Order: sequence, then structure tokens, then C-alpha cells
Amino acid sequence: MDDQLQHHYLAALGMKGDFAYHVCPSSEGFVRFLQGGLGWGMVPELQVEKQLARGELVELCPERFIDVPLYWHYWRSGGTLLAELTRHLRHASMARLVPI
Repeated sequence: MDDQLQHHYLAALGMKGDFAYHVCPSSEGFVRFLQGGLGWGMVPELQVEKQLARGELVELCPERFIDVPLYWHYWRSGGTLLAELTRHLRHASMARLVPI
């Protein structure tokens, strides 16, 4: 993943300047990278809750987290299938995601 979330997190902890990092184009591959002990990273809790429960991953600073807004972009004229998918996602997200 090539976003700035890790950079912002470290800056909030007081680490300024450059640091070495790797870019992984796949979120699943990124988790496997972390499970292999090859580094640290920030991953959505929902994506790694099983690995955390099994002890395959460890939260380094559980009291420090970042809520990230998610957006669902879609064509309003996308037809009934897209409308139904959007309705389902909206309903499911209310049960699993934290409103911010």
C-alpha cells in the first residue's frame, strides 16, 4: 500500500523526517509481509482481527489508532443491481464500522 497513513502516524508520535519503508501493492500481501515479521504497518482492524486473535500479529500501540473515513463512489444511474449492492453495503457498514 502506498499511502501516507504511516507517515502521519509516526509524525504524530514525534518522528520527523525520512525513514526507510517498503511499498506493497496488495493489502493481503502487506498483511502476509507483516505476518512474516518483515516490518510493521497499519492495517484496518477488520482485516486482521483473526490474525490478532491467533497472536500472529500484535498491536504495538493499541491506545493510538487513526480512524479513516471511507467513501463509496458509484453511479446513481447504475441500475438496480448497483442500487441493491449500495443498499447492502450501507446496511452492513452500519453494523461493522465506527461512524466518524
